[in-house]
Amino acid sequence: MPARPDFWNIPPWAIALMYLSLGLAALAMVAQLWERMRLWRVGRPDLVTDQWLWRFARVVKYALLQVKVARRAYAGIMHLALFWALVVLLGGTALATVDTDFVEILTGDVYRVYEFVLDGFSLFLTLGLGMAMARRWLERPPQLSHTTRFSGGLVILFWIMATGLLVEGLRLAVQQPAWAAWSPVGNLIAQVLRAVHLPETTLRHWHLALWMTHWGLVALFFVILPQDTLYLHLVTAPLNLFFSDLERPRGALVPIENLEEAEVLGVGRLDEFPASTLLDADACTECGRCQQACPAFLAGRPLNPKQLILDIRAHLWSAGPPLLDGGQPPADDLIGGVFQQETLWACTTCYACVHECPVLIQHVDAIVGMRRHLTLLQGKPYGALQQALVQVERTGNPWGQPPGDRMAWASSLPPELSVPRMAERKAADILYWVGCAGSFDPNAQRTTVAMVKILHAANVDFAVLGEEEFCNCEFARRAGNEYLYQLVTERILDTLGKYTFNRILTQCPHCFNTLKNEYPQFGGVFQVVHHSQFIAELIGSGQLQLRHPVEGRLTFHDSCYLGRYNDVYAAPRLALYATGAELIEMARSREKGLCCGGGGANAWFELAPTQAVSAHKQPDVPLRHIQEIRLEEAMGHDVSAVATACPFCTLMLDSAAQSLGVTDQVAVRDIAELVAEAL
Repeated sequence: MPARPDFWNIPPWAIALMYLSLGLAALAMVAQLWERMRLWRVGRPDLVTDQWLWRFARVVKYALLQVKVARRAYAGIMHLALFWALVVLLGGTALATVDTDFVEILTGDVYRVYEFVLDGFSLFLTLGLGMAMARRWLERPPQLSHTTRFSGGLVILFWIMATGLLVEGLRLAVQQPAWAAWSPVGNLIAQVLRAVHLPETTLRHWHLALWMTHWGLVALFFVILPQDTLYLHLVTAPLNLFFSDLERPRGALVPIENLEEAEVLGVGRLDEFPASTLLDADACTECGRCQQACPAFLAGRPLNPKQLILDIRAHLWSAGPPLLDGGQPPADDLIGGVFQQETLWACTTCYACVHECPVLIQHVDAIVGMRRHLTLLQGKPYGALQQALVQVERTGNPWGQPPGDRMAWASSLPPELSVPRMAERKAADILYWVGCAGSFDPNAQRTTVAMVKILHAANVDFAVLGEEEFCNCEFARRAGNEYLYQLVTERILDTLGKYTFNRILTQCPHCFNTLKNEYPQFGGVFQVVHHSQFIAELIGSGQLQLRHPVEGRLTFHDSCYLGRYNDVYAAPRLALYATGAELIEMARSREKGLCCGGGGANAWFELAPTQAVSAHKQPDVPLRHIQEIRLEEAMGHDVSAVATACPFCTLMLDSAAQSLGVTDQVAVRDIAELVAEAL
């Protein structure tokens, strides 16, 4: 009866040496992994294990099923082949150990299937390794880390697989069992060996030598796995997925609790990072997807999100051990040491890096944490951003306009299109949050007027706060000024608490995200709807009738805070289709849409050209405006207009049209303007 032979052709001394070497290697691996995990304790504790079933489900989704990796065909097939081949082959080794040392289970049909499955997955491993080697050695995409440790890792894995198959083939060549066909790969090797008529003694010597080589390579794999190798993420990535934040909405930052009494305001030293960020650093697979998606890196800015995480990891591994021994890190050892300020301010917080990361690394959290240190402790917000922050404190808006002018935009409306105030009404179905841009920016004012026309046309019961409205300081929070943000939040919640309404309507995705996802952190739970969603809802219900089709060919630019942060993709497109205009999709659209460059407070300052931090900058790529790159992409589709759903996207793209001198070729218009035109 078919059965797995235990240690065929292996002398007792070799068996003992195998167990000893593998045992010592496993101990070395565990010890090194434990030291790695201890380093995460350098950071502020924030790793929790609540809702462990949901956390395990996340590991299944992203680690076992690898839904993010599979988004790209070549890399997805390659990685899935490698991963599942390693899982199955490791499981097969575990079954063999049980069969040898505990209870015989690999006999009869079970053994036949066992051999067939393992040989089959060895082919998957061969496929994955071949694809990986071709990608790294021939194609060499720039986003990957091309170092000897990655190449060495692939070579070691190849020889572990190759020696295992050769050992099986040599055994089958000597034994020639009737069920050899159930090991198709090993049987093929055996047939080749028999065809050259090698003596059995030679085959046995080769078998023993390769068997010892195979286990020696496995022991080496155990020893180097916890080090800076290709395979560390096999352990750290599932842990990072398990400990990733379940409760926090995607669009919300972690608040500083008890801000008045907090001892740590942002991140200026290694030990001020939360432990989750340090785990992020160890979990990085260096796939470079964040780097490819980053608009700042594309525009030649000194920010590479992949390199940022790797710099945190390198700093953790060098500066972390002394901290575990009771040492103290130097003040501000991160900013000015590991990172330059320009690196941190280059980020638009567009979330493309986080969206692309297959192991859920939170790049934006790390950057905002260091910005908080710069702004709150060092008092160094970048460039003209300081002026915008001061103007909010003085006038309630970053434009610095008098608070009494918040309703000036309404003067252009005819008398029949009244704009009721909540102070007069006390209650309304819809509280229309106009926002600072909608109140003071000329482009956004057109959107506000268009929205009032739409609301009246649909007979919506609405009211505005008017002069009571105050900037919610979303940009200030992304710039690191958590103190100003929380102070203003308390004031706004007091104002909202005076009135009765069912939903808050916003036309700014930044306001939308703040009111919807961040205000619950401070007790403000509201139903919030973006104007693109509300317009689509009115059209879908028949409450809003569009009778005059809009002519022209246009494309839609997805706002990062509406799209990647809140998954609102369909509503603005439904509204645009309803206008009758011809809608053309850009190559980078929806979740892959390119940022306009205005997020993360970047609308309020201009990053100066710099050559600092060369590791974070593409060589020989001049600094460009992100908005110009995006507008050029849109114009490449031969459109007469770019539709937007965010006042800052409108502002940035209109600025790009002016700087490129193409204002007469392409218009930048909010969807509300187009819908109002179609009324």
